Amino acid sequence: MNIALFEDEKYRYFQPLTYTRPVYELRLGLYSLRERVSKYFGDIRYLFTREYLKEVYKEFLENKKLSFEAVNPKHELDDILLINGRLVMSKDFADLIKEKVAKAEEFAIFKGKTLIVAKFKKIEEEKLELLINQNITEIIKALPFSEIFNFESAETIDYPWELIKENNNYLKQDIEESSFKKLEEPSCKCSLYGSLNKVLVGENVVLEDFIVLDTRNGPILIDDSATVKAFSVIKGPTYIGKYSVITEFTKVREGSNIGEHCKIGGEVVNVIMHGFANKVHEGFVGRSYIGNWVNLGAATVTSDLKNTFGTVKMELDGERVDTGLRKLGSFIGDMAKTAIGTKIYTGKKIGVAAQLYGTVSTDVPSFTIYAKTLGAKPVEVYLDSVIKSQRKMMTSRGITMTKNYEELIKRLFLLTESERSKFGVKKSVFRL
Repeated sequence: MNIALFEDEKYRYFQPLTYTRPVYELRLGLYSLRERVSKYFGDIRYLFTREYLKEVYKEFLENKKLSFEAVNPKHELDDILLINGRLVMSKDFADLIKEKVAKAEEFAIFKGKTLIVAKFKKIEEEKLELLINQNITEIIKALPFSEIFNFESAETIDYPWELIKENNNYLKQDIEESSFKKLEEPSCKCSLYGSLNKVLVGENVVLEDFIVLDTRNGPILIDDSATVKAFSVIKGPTYIGKYSVITEFTKVREGSNIGEHCKIGGEVVNVIMHGFANKVHEGFVGRSYIGNWVNLGAATVTSDLKNTFGTVKMELDGERVDTGLRKLGSFIGDMAKTAIGTKIYTGKKIGVAAQLYGTVSTDVPSFTIYAKTLGAKPVEVYLDSVIKSQRKMMTSRGITMTKNYEELIKRLFLLTESERSKFGVKKSVFRL
């Protein structure tokens, strides 16, 4: 049986985060949604995503040394188990799927009207285009199902804020189930609140003197070659990724989920942060989702609570939706940057490669320089400037920008042109 992941039409709800990655590469707890499927089904042979992501995503999989057959295969496929990339796979649901596989050659599992799993003996070439284009409605019409099941209890991520809402619980569970070694008597002079058995570490971890480790509300996992500098406070559940640095006097509070090669200072709480992001200086980032290669300037603050204590509302695919949450921060796309002292209101989305100044009270489109409170009109970032800046940032971390990555930036610049036009972004020189 060949496992295949696919995206459905709802990937748009997760933009700008999904402009640069398939929806199943979004993180929840220690793992991406893809990794949660692999945990129970092994290697994923085929991966379907938007065609413009294909080459960069293949490079990503190869760099991770992951075994796969193809991204967006174009040839006829046999004996396929399709899994929706928004599904949060669990052991119980994986066992249920395996039970259905053993009993039926073809079947489909829905959650309401959402197709979450389908097993087929064969998918013809012309039907694969529907998967590549996220046209799942037509897939449902085009492919026959001998048996149909509905499981409302299946957990899917339907909205971006659910990643933040559930992150704390999944982080706690994932760390407790991980195979990392427990920290024995620490060599540093540190203060411990809670159980030392709940502090897990990888190889070559550096813990400087006078740090606080607090596991009373959940475990702490510090991955390989990460560094926690003096006078920092780490509260669980928290994950600190490989090669990341927690600078002096930093407060890393519960639910913090830090990716690899990040630099963190100031205060963070219940934040999901992908790799190579910088938040080195003072400032607060709470209940937010941060993409790759984001740089948050000194004293950047993301508000996560309205003055009214009311629930936060977000704009999703042209529709205003009540999140039902009183506390929710920002969703910041890859390569975005904030200037010193930037303040971002609750529930705002910041596009890919956007540049922010002053106070931000609205969603900001990709490739936009926004400085309304400083008296400037929104203007478009020069594409060449984005590429040069990103190349420099990658070089500073010992990474060479590939041709495919550069082409992705150019493609996204064109793809997001309409959102800039709708927002009133001008093609002009930025001046304060």
